[in-house]
Amino acid sequence: MAENLTTHFPKRFSDALKQVAREQGFTEGFYRFQSGSGCNVGDGFAGDLVKVSIRETGRELVVLCKLLPENEIRKQQGVPLFDRESEAYVQILPLLLKFQREKNLPEGLPRFNNVPRCYYAKTTVDKMESVIIMEDLRLQAFRMWDKANPVDFEHARLLMITLGRLHALSFAMKDQRPDEFAQCREFTDPMTTMLALDPKNTFEKMTSSMCRRAIDTLEKHDTFRRRKLEQIQDRIVQEITACVDGKAAEPYAIIGHGDCWSNNMMFQYQEDNQTPKTIKLIDWQLSRYGSPVLDLVYFIFNCTDEELRAHSYQRLLSIYYNSLSEHLHNLGGNVERQFPRSAFRDQLKQFGRYGFLLSMMVMPIICTPNDELPDTDTAMNGIMEENPTGTNEINFVYGTTEKAAIRYRSRMSGCIRDTIRLGYL
Repeated sequence: MAENLTTHFPKRFSDALKQVAREQGFTEGFYRFQSGSGCNVGDGFAGDLVKVSIRETGRELVVLCKLLPENEIRKQQGVPLFDRESEAYVQILPLLLKFQREKNLPEGLPRFNNVPRCYYAKTTVDKMESVIIMEDLRLQAFRMWDKANPVDFEHARLLMITLGRLHALSFAMKDQRPDEFAQCREFTDPMTTMLALDPKNTFEKMTSSMCRRAIDTLEKHDTFRRRKLEQIQDRIVQEITACVDGKAAEPYAIIGHGDCWSNNMMFQYQEDNQTPKTIKLIDWQLSRYGSPVLDLVYFIFNCTDEELRAHSYQRLLSIYYNSLSEHLHNLGGNVERQFPRSAFRDQLKQFGRYGFLLSMMVMPIICTPNDELPDTDTAMNGIMEENPTGTNEINFVYGTTEKAAIRYRSRMSGCIRDTIRLGYL
């Protein structure tokens, strides 16, 4: 009996699974749940993943369940993010995808359908409870890129095409159905919410420390670039806040993924097992209404290397823009009117530094191989604890092993050089 086999699950989790089983046509009293670990070490930072099989004679449904961590500090930090992801899966993405369906695009025209199926998502902020239940993409041979290695051109190209289609949905709906789209404008940045819950300014101290660490990847004689970074090292939080302000990006603000790095996307491959053919964007916990360029620069500056950017940066931007233009046209819009190239260039100039600003926190994690990652609870506790020396240094333990430090120095210094070369800083 189902009732007897779910007693080891928290009630909210058990109830959510029963609802999914019921909605998917499983017979009450005849199905059972079987659980196992849902991810590899290093796959998830904000939550815990549990794989659950719902089984009945003759059929099985495997789902991936995302739960708030048990650790109290991580749970408090995670609630606003889980709340955002629940809203994304239940309200915002269905709204955009319904608009796309109702356009009745001819067969054969591309569509944005690059999100996993979500069976259930609910977050109760005041009770600090959340459950998100999705399809397990691994069963369709989707897999992650190894985050420790820079992404190659083909993977970056596929993401640019996909982001162009995602952003086109906002541009089209914003123009054609402004009343329905209005709720998307309220989808403000969730990180700003988290910062408001940071009375000790821990995040501010951490970003200042991370900026000093980034400066140290530059050669001592590189005084020009060092000075550029020193000028902003104590106001990184204000810089980030300015970049994620949707009103500052108007009239070009759209719904973006918000956390576009390699751990938050999964790829399906062609027969050679190397060339990606399909991508799904996962982890919508930082999705927001903001500038379209945020997704682009976050990914390109954190997940590619200096060599690829040297010959393909402008090409990747063109691939994105052409994809957006094509899908917007198919949806009944006009890119020259709604997001001309001159506006795209202006947005890059205004918000392009965002990729670098985030890299100071994301790059140490990216450069740490999964087998060298610290325990997440321990790492987060270390960040939140006051430094016994009374200084503002924050103990951020990612990217500190020998292998990770070498990768970090190379990738971070390249990110700084390109950000300044392109005039973003």
